[in-house]
Amino acid sequence: MNMFEEARSVRGMMEMCGLTQSEMAKRLGVSQSYVANKQRLLGYSPECERIILESGMTERHARAVLKLREEELRLSALTRIRDRGLNVAESEALVDMLHDAEAPARIGAGGRLKRIDGFMDTLKRSVETLISLGVDASHSVSYHGNKTYITVCIDEH
Repeated sequence: MNMFEEARSVRGMMEMCGLTQSEMAKRLGVSQSYVANKQRLLGYSPECERIILESGMTERHARAVLKLREEELRLSALTRIRDRGLNVAESEALVDMLHDAEAPARIGAGGRLKRIDGFMDTLKRSVETLISLGVDASHSVSYHGNKTYITVCIDEH
């Protein structure tokens, strides 16, 4: 049973028996927060669920992205997590960046994501161009907290 099926089962049992999260937790022998976290997963659209399941994301990945309220942002974040193989900490950092209330209102979180992705693609293509010209070049990306670190290495010899 996957995480969404488990969540639907817990919800169904709660509805059928008329139980609160605390009562359900006692019956299952788990914490109330366990039941609450399962129920939060039910906030995803079928498309988001599909991406999460097909890419093998963990429940922690899934819960991190729930912080984003807009469907478009959730889909963008999940696709990016999948495509870049981000771990949970990196995924949480991405979500924090997208959720950041201090971002300029004129750009918005979706616009920031597109601009950052565009920059990353341009950087990658630039390094690939150097390599095609015979230059020993590489780049790497890492995520720590809410920061993205980009390293470009060029051997000038």
